[in-house]
Amino acid sequence: MKTSFVLAVLVCVGLTVSAQKNDFLCDACVGLANVVQEYVRKDIPLSEVEEEVKELCKILPGDLEDLCEEKLLPEVDNIYNQLNSTTPQEICEFLEFCEQQ
Repeated sequence: MKTSFVLAVLVCVGLTVSAQKNDFLCDACVGLANVVQEYVRKDIPLSEVEEEVKELCKILPGDLEDLCEEKLLPEVDNIYNQLNSTTPQEICEFLEFCEQQ
């Protein structure tokens, strides 16, 4: 599980090195939602997903750790619970991490 989340975060970081903060938050949210979606498909309990994300936030460097803990971690339960009926992009738009398309 950890590998999937770390790869998603690294992809987001790689894609948004020169992006503005809002773009980064959107990409990070969608990346996280995609990973959580895989956990939902595998019937992994929310409590386990939250603990996994919390531990993984801690291994991110500096500002990314803070961003993960302050902005994304509190939304894991919302993302997890909405993934049965919406897409990761729609969830992140609803949570105002992404602009509506």
